Amino acid sequence: MYDTELSRRMRILMFIIIAVIGGLVLRLAWLQLVQGAQYKKIADQNRIRQITAQAPRGTIYDRSGAVLVANRPSFAVSIIPAEYTNEQVATPLLAELTGVSAGEITKLLADSQDAPYSPVRIKRDVDDATVAKIKERKYYLPGVFIEAIPVRHYVYNGLAAHLLGYVGRISAEEYEARRNKGYSMTDLVGKDGIERVWEETLRGEDGGLQVEVNAAGEEVAILGNKPATPGHGLVLTIDANLQKVAEKALEEQIAASRKLGEPATGGAIVVLDVKSGAVLTLASSPSFDPNAFAAGIKARDWNALIGNPNNPLTNRTIQNAYPPGSVFKIVTAAAALETGLTTEQEVFEDKGVYVLDGWWFYGWNTKGLGRLTIADALAWSSDPVFYELGRRLGVDTLAAYAVTFGYGQQVDIGLPGEAKGVVPTAEWKQANYGEPWYPGETLIAAIGQGYYLATPLQQALVLMAVANGGVIYKPRLVDKIIAPDGTPIQDFPAEVLRTVYLRPEVWDIIRQGLAAVTARGTAAAPFQGFPYPVAGKTGSSETGRGTTHSWFVCYAPADNPAIAVAALVEEGGEGSVAAAPVVRRVLDAYFGIPFQGSQPVPPKGKTD
Repeated sequence: MYDTELSRRMRILMFIIIAVIGGLVLRLAWLQLVQGAQYKKIADQNRIRQITAQAPRGTIYDRSGAVLVANRPSFAVSIIPAEYTNEQVATPLLAELTGVSAGEITKLLADSQDAPYSPVRIKRDVDDATVAKIKERKYYLPGVFIEAIPVRHYVYNGLAAHLLGYVGRISAEEYEARRNKGYSMTDLVGKDGIERVWEETLRGEDGGLQVEVNAAGEEVAILGNKPATPGHGLVLTIDANLQKVAEKALEEQIAASRKLGEPATGGAIVVLDVKSGAVLTLASSPSFDPNAFAAGIKARDWNALIGNPNNPLTNRTIQNAYPPGSVFKIVTAAAALETGLTTEQEVFEDKGVYVLDGWWFYGWNTKGLGRLTIADALAWSSDPVFYELGRRLGVDTLAAYAVTFGYGQQVDIGLPGEAKGVVPTAEWKQANYGEPWYPGETLIAAIGQGYYLATPLQQALVLMAVANGGVIYKPRLVDKIIAPDGTPIQDFPAEVLRTVYLRPEVWDIIRQGLAAVTARGTAAAPFQGFPYPVAGKTGSSETGRGTTHSWFVCYAPADNPAIAVAALVEEGGEGSVAAAPVVRRVLDAYFGIPFQGSQPVPPKGKTD
């Protein structure tokens, strides 16, 4: 009986042992055959890092091949979220070492939680000392490593900053729009200028490294490598040397105008090739250094920029619109001649004041300029003559001709934030102010004051139209796209934007008047001794604050036009005193004439 009981117990024990072994075998089979791939993936993720190799952005060149924007090597502090297992200790320490707040680090990690094994870049362009400190404390910083990445480098610092733009960390909205194109939450993207508009072209294709690491997170071996592909390059139409001259001349003139008692809050210069629309110079002052944004701008630097009352981030060549002043008299003259409301032979009497319905409208020269033809009136910028022409034309006819010259319309130069300006009509005023149009307002409009607003780029295009007999080419900033090895990919030829149709004799009369501006008229002094004939127009537009914007526009040479130039000194005084000397400096540089170091022409009584 005892043997029988023992035998029964042995059988039960054997059954249990077999059942346990069977269960283990089945579990092992399940793990190996069914879930093996999943666990292998987890194991690999624990020992293998998939590190994105950031593609360098494409290089940007000026028209002659000079490098304007490139990339330089740098280090970034990055985190693999899945390996960041000591967050309570590591985050405050990392904040102390990098200067990035603990809250920002936490937010970056939270935003990247859908990619736990992809690097999250906490800070870019860290110095060698920071790299050394992080390596020394790696025991307390699991998942933190140093990554080599390219950083944008603006070779000439602030040169052409408003044109080139800058890069910055991708926003949540930008990421949502681009996440399917391979972007990550810590990527840098173009935020303004060429960098923004040509983002898709300049951005390359990221590569990657498959790296085996040990338990300490140290790299053991590279298992795989897909090289990053740099972005395409851009060859711009800009002449870097001419841009330098223009920016320096503008800055020096702003300083000189302030010494003369003017606010001179900023300025702009546009230089265009009249035969193609190529933009040779696009300068705005004050400016900024895009390098400050390249690795992420510091809060204090950003606050200083946006808190500056002179708005250095604003591109005054296209984003601000100003009263066009006496430059607009070109349009008034064209409209009056083309409609037959005046002729080349008609002689006007400028007595210094014009009277309409008992209201007195003064000219800039209150003593009067005497007997003038329309060409003379352009040369001397006679307000009373153009008051009379405005009365004859009426507000709506004047507006129709302004539109044909491009006022009130975006040029679409290919940069963000372009202003349209304003072309007022009787209907426009009623819609915007709920008031009728008054006859006296037409007189003011005829000299480019009142409600009219225009950008410096629009003013330059008016001079291009005169130079070309009506043909206005579309301004373009990019000449071609090239591959990283320099192979051309796409060219951008000249394109006609619009044509202003006037009788040939009308163009001749206007050209005659503009050529006289620098020969014997309001801009004769700043262009004294210049070896080429210049056709130009001064302008002094009132701000309503007791100050005056200074304008000068021209094309040169007058007898064989090559370039059109528009210059504005914001609240800089009269056109002949502030803007015209700046343009003289630009023309000296373009035509290879040594700069004599002359100071701005001092005012000798009131001019225009």
